Amino acid sequence: MKEYPPGTFLIRSCLLRNEVALGLFLSVKVSAGESDSSIHHYLIDYRKGEYFLIQEIKEKDVLKASVESKAFTTLEEMIEYYKHHRLACKIRLGKPLKRPPWQLKHNQVKYDESGKLGSGNFCIVYKGRLSKKDGEVKDVAIKVSKATDKESAALMETRNLLFAEARIMIKYKHQNVILLYGLACDVPPFMVCMEFCAGGSLEDALKKYGKDMEEFERQIFLLDAARGMRYLHLQKCVHRDLASRNCLISSEGHVKIADFGLSKTLEKNQTAFKEALKEAPLAWLAPECIQRESEFSSKTDVWAFGVVIFEVYNNGAKLFDGENDTTIIRRIRKANMPTIENRTKLESMQAVLSSIWTRKPDDRPDFQKVLELLVAALLPIQPSDLKKMQINNLKGVTRTQMPNVDLEMDVIQNEEADQDGSEKMKKSRGNEKRKTANRNDRKSDKRNVTKEEAPRSRKPIPVKNTVRKGIGGPATSE
Repeated sequence: MKEYPPGTFLIRSCLLRNEVALGLFLSVKVSAGESDSSIHHYLIDYRKGEYFLIQEIKEKDVLKASVESKAFTTLEEMIEYYKHHRLACKIRLGKPLKRPPWQLKHNQVKYDESGKLGSGNFCIVYKGRLSKKDGEVKDVAIKVSKATDKESAALMETRNLLFAEARIMIKYKHQNVILLYGLACDVPPFMVCMEFCAGGSLEDALKKYGKDMEEFERQIFLLDAARGMRYLHLQKCVHRDLASRNCLISSEGHVKIADFGLSKTLEKNQTAFKEALKEAPLAWLAPECIQRESEFSSKTDVWAFGVVIFEVYNNGAKLFDGENDTTIIRRIRKANMPTIENRTKLESMQAVLSSIWTRKPDDRPDFQKVLELLVAALLPIQPSDLKKMQINNLKGVTRTQMPNVDLEMDVIQNEEADQDGSEKMKKSRGNEKRKTANRNDRKSDKRNVTKEEAPRSRKPIPVKNTVRKGIGGPATSE
């Protein structure tokens, strides 16, 4: 706001000073320059369905008085009034600072409790409708914060978690990654609008229809998920919660990576970091994650993808089901993992899993290599075979697109909206090409990654054989 002319304003929500509470503020540019004093902030108090503007009058940073405005029935009415009447800072409101596209207003989002899809510790997920500024109305999955008390510490924690997850998701646009439309965060309840996936979670689909699935269908699921993960790793995102329960099925039958509640974006030149998880999904953790100093990297996601392969070939069954935590930890540390030999006749698929489940992270393939191995192992299929896919039995789901076997790196497009609503596009593509070990006519990009050790943490990771319930359940349908 500092570079804008006097009179520029915006309405925003933020924490009240020295309180665990959220307030609505009118921020106004009052003078030229870039100092903090060039912007004044006025509290908007909402009581009994009416809005009041609280203006503090100061002299030489000393509070002289606090003046409350007349009542306004809407914020729009308040804004219009102060475009024609001066504020305490002696100026009238001018042009509003344009909202970025991802900042939604509550009146753009509609849902009712009959559309409940799932719930977590802090949020409930509903199917709803989003009215976009261009007039388009879309079906969406909406994470809605549970607590509505604006002075609730739990509400503040939920807001922070939603913002952290959305800050990661807002940059991503890929066919195999769940799409974020935006946040409505001015007042409680806070809402995050995401792409609605009619088919629900991959885990549920496997449990319901897995016994009748042909192998090529399982391979398609894994190709989709691996392609989504390759894209995320190109974006330097470490997911940390990759599992079939966090893979969703769209109406087109595509598998999409979802639930970024535990995700971290690596810094430039950083390839790993150490951090203790509050609640660890033990069966999905790599050996380096269950040591005293837990380390996470793209290779820990690769290990978790091995668990997804196991789930896909075992109809959603949980890895190490029935075994105690001590046994599970011992087996993971030694990389003494089960096989899928009794679930597939393809040695190439077991070879993919064996290459992933190795003790040392550096010995594991990256997702580019995983994708190459999966493409090489893919059974011959025809477009007519897609009609046999069991996910077509899911309500609202029809798979008509053949699996993407192109091994060339994705073009990365980050759409980042500035505060004034303008968009910046960043594109990058690898230049070096090499032939794959399995198909000479396929090409892929070569990536050289250097490892930089993150600051060490002395906090041990609590290991529990549990599945994390995050800020909201997956955006699925019942």
